[in-house]
Amino acid sequence: MKKWFFLASFIAATFCSLFWATVIIFAIVTGRFTTLGVRAAALVAPLLAFIYGAREMFGYFKDARREK
Repeated sequence: MKKWFFLASFIAATFCSLFWATVIIFAIVTGRFTTLGVRAAALVAPLLAFIYGAREMFGYFKDARREK
């Protein structure tokens, strides 16, 4: 049962990463990204957190499969 939680968390983190990447791409295309200055780091930081979370959840999912 635990492995399904990690799989669902990995899928959710992947979708969040894809959504946030489209937000960043939209900001770049519309030209708002360059005008943000230092605040651009605040726009990119959640994407890094989502990617890290997805990586960790995938690792936990692989470990949960091995335990069975």
